[in-house]
Amino acid sequence: MIEDASIGIAMLRMVSVVFVTETNVDAVGTNNERVPITDSPYLKWLRIIPSGHGSQTQYLVQICVDINYYTKRIPQPLKNQKAIRFYPILYQMGVDIRQWGANAGANFGKSRTNEVPDEMDEDEVGIPDNDVLISLNMEAFRKMNAYAHDVFLCDDPQVRVQVTWEQAHAAQQVLQPIHPMLTSLHEFIRSSAGKMEHGILDAAGCAASKLGGGSAIFCKSGKDRTAMQVTFKQSQFLNRFLESGGNGFSDCVVAPNKIFNDSTIMRVYGTRLPICDKNVGQSLYAFNSLQAKFMPDALKPPSRTLAGFLKGGRVFSGGGIET
Repeated sequence: MIEDASIGIAMLRMVSVVFVTETNVDAVGTNNERVPITDSPYLKWLRIIPSGHGSQTQYLVQICVDINYYTKRIPQPLKNQKAIRFYPILYQMGVDIRQWGANAGANFGKSRTNEVPDEMDEDEVGIPDNDVLISLNMEAFRKMNAYAHDVFLCDDPQVRVQVTWEQAHAAQQVLQPIHPMLTSLHEFIRSSAGKMEHGILDAAGCAASKLGGGSAIFCKSGKDRTAMQVTFKQSQFLNRFLESGGNGFSDCVVAPNKIFNDSTIMRVYGTRLPICDKNVGQSLYAFNSLQAKFMPDALKPPSRTLAGFLKGGRVFSGGGIET
């Protein structure tokens, strides 16, 4: 799955977005190509305009904004049909017992994955290749490092080395110093071989925010491991916001147990369990107590929310466990 996701996310490099209004939109295409946005008071429609062929294909996404909202709320640099090109980056880290099994097998020079207990979440089929995972994270780091050097100069502009997204994606060995903003992230990635290093996801998310970007968290099902990471980041942001007096992206130190306790409240009483119920008909996370033992402390689910030793987190059906 991770290889497919990396290709799909890299393809976002082909996409640019532009904000328009009914009065300044180019007369390109027809009204039939517009997709109405009916549930928003501010967005009217969107349209995707392809150009080029093969590897040179590009997609321009026009988003029509209400004229009053456009005038008052859209920043000036994003007006006048200024196209915003995506700079996609993917970081990943396994946070379950199968990742632990893969790490243990690599560390001892042999694979024991066939002996991992059978009561696994069906989302977790397949053992990730540690070399592939580290390679993907290093590729993501090269791209983020290049972007950081472009937007936050820390070298003499006359002598600094510029690296494009395409060069970083192609793994060209262009020497570029590690940006000071990314030193902790680089250290997490460098030391991640053979162990479950949740710090990669945490540091990458914080770095993206400081660089003016956004981040999205996902796993295969989008309900269990995603819920643990989303609630962790929400709690982290909330506590930093309160501690710093209004900056959720600050570097102020917050006690880990405070973040964990607030995460637990969100995991029990927030919106994540209803999402599980909508997906599988059960307001429980598809983990069991054995799996929870091997998860990073920051992502451990509350015991009362575990589905237990049921395959895929499903309930008993008839005389056995659903598969």
